[in-house]
Amino acid sequence: MASPNINIITEPEESGRIVYLALAPKTNGAAREGQLSLKLIITNNETTSVKVTMVNLTFQGGPAVEDMSYSPMLSDGQGNPVDFDISAGATEMWFFQPADSVLLPQPAPHRVRVEVTCQGFTDPWAATYDLAPHVSPVTGGSFPFPARASDLLIGEYWTGRGADHGSAGDGSQLFAYDMGVVAWDTTKKTWTDVFPGKKGDKNDHFRIYGKPLYAMADGIVRRFLNTMNENTTMGEQTPTPIPVEGNHFWIQHGDEVVVYAHFKKGSLNPALMSIGATVKAGDFLGLSGNSGNSSKPHLHIHSIEATQLWAGPLRPLPFRDTWVVERTALTSPDPSGPWFLCEGHGFAKTEMSIWPAATAPAWYPPGWAELTRHGIPASSYQTEFDRVVTSGYRPVWIDGYEVGGDTFFNVIFRAIDGVQWVARHGLTASRYQEEFNHWVGQGYRLKHIESYLQGGFVRYAAIFIKKSGPGFHAYHGKDPAEHKQLFDNLTEQGWVPVNISGVSLIGVRTYTALYEMLDAGTFRTKNFMTLSEYQTEFDANVQAGRKLVYLNAYRHGSSTRLTAIWHQKAPVSFVANHGMTGPQLQSAFDSNLASGFLTRALTGYEASGAARFAALWSK
Repeated sequence: MASPNINIITEPEESGRIVYLALAPKTNGAAREGQLSLKLIITNNETTSVKVTMVNLTFQGGPAVEDMSYSPMLSDGQGNPVDFDISAGATEMWFFQPADSVLLPQPAPHRVRVEVTCQGFTDPWAATYDLAPHVSPVTGGSFPFPARASDLLIGEYWTGRGADHGSAGDGSQLFAYDMGVVAWDTTKKTWTDVFPGKKGDKNDHFRIYGKPLYAMADGIVRRFLNTMNENTTMGEQTPTPIPVEGNHFWIQHGDEVVVYAHFKKGSLNPALMSIGATVKAGDFLGLSGNSGNSSKPHLHIHSIEATQLWAGPLRPLPFRDTWVVERTALTSPDPSGPWFLCEGHGFAKTEMSIWPAATAPAWYPPGWAELTRHGIPASSYQTEFDRVVTSGYRPVWIDGYEVGGDTFFNVIFRAIDGVQWVARHGLTASRYQEEFNHWVGQGYRLKHIESYLQGGFVRYAAIFIKKSGPGFHAYHGKDPAEHKQLFDNLTEQGWVPVNISGVSLIGVRTYTALYEMLDAGTFRTKNFMTLSEYQTEFDANVQAGRKLVYLNAYRHGSSTRLTAIWHQKAPVSFVANHGMTGPQLQSAFDSNLASGFLTRALTGYEASGAARFAALWSK
């Protein structure tokens, strides 16, 4: 007998071409590959049953690829393989398992010939298809990552790998991804997806748990669930979850529908929880969780070609504006490495670190409301400063202080916003005056000035910005009498103090100050307070309706002194603390930032041989 009378639909197929997923290389400059995974839907048009015995792939044109042969089997419904028999008039499907996927060189061969051999027939059924990389039906032809680098903690990366996800019951998940979040464990010297000191036996031990997820493109909600309880025993799904996606969204993106699966219960965006709801690229979807067919917290996504959830063949899922590199190529915490920018690529078949942003991987995630660093040794300051600035931030506050004779810095950074700026530190008085004259002459204004001790000398740090604002007046290095006279004269003329930095060297105090012509209502300053006097003054000003706007500490002899400024017309909501240790300060940062407060002042001082901190937050 000649070839069998069968019809075969081969997927993923688009416009007569078989499509594959172009994969990112393991490292930039390494060889690139493409993932070819197939699903065959075979209809038997014979009058008797047909037994399929072999599927062969032959590649034509372009780089040589070894011919591939498969002996397809079916399942008996219990997961046991049985011969691939198709009854007369019936349709059966066979699809690759992950190990069957073909990794094509890039560029790939031009064509692939698919041959299906059936028992008792001398010739196979055969068809030849052009090969092409898949292009998604969304803007840019591929998807941005469904998470953001700005939601990562310092040292964290997303992680995932391609070409090895289980095919699932209908072969639709051969291009699926299961992804998590990892960081380097400095104690165990390994990459891990759980927080330091955690066992990984609870959901909130995992770094991904509760991470926000976002829509990858415009679309329409086709299905969702928000009420499934989460799995609480790692490695188990109890009871058997229905649906397996757990809490999820199915979202139609063009002629493809993507599932975002395993969300935290109750975390889905209420605005999108209706069938047919319009989704915009970047819309918040929900929080990563551990619901459904999930052994631990993770994100599952995959795509099918469909306008209905129950009908549609597998489709590749490429990404753009996403940086990837083989995890072993990184030396944490240094983010530098042979990163590759995905522009229509999936992930290689190895554990990849993923930086979900168009901007290159950096020491610190981009897009934070603020980035505040405290206790930086003077010897490390410039290195740390450069790391933060190259991560997309600019300084708005610099504080210098001594502990045990060593100098340290505290710095508040905000996201770079187009404002031109210049920051200087370690300046002598004369050098500071030169910098002031130069930058003010170039149209900049002094935004912040700090005096501090380093190596037994008074030094200055300053921040200049090129931005319109109220008039300003500044002076530096004035003794208490000079400072008082200047203060009285300037305030009588309508100038308002915004920055008064004190320093004491061998018992001699000097003050450096910045004034602006602004409407602050009533204001008050004190520049030689003990910690207890500061608390009394703080309470009195709050009682009088004035708010703290500036705080600076310095050491005079054996005691800590504070300067502070209160304005009547200032943000109503503010929080201030002093006497904090480093961990206490970090905890205050985290809780205040989560509540919408930004750090406005941060100062350090020595107490009993250790660093202590005072800070101001407002919104």
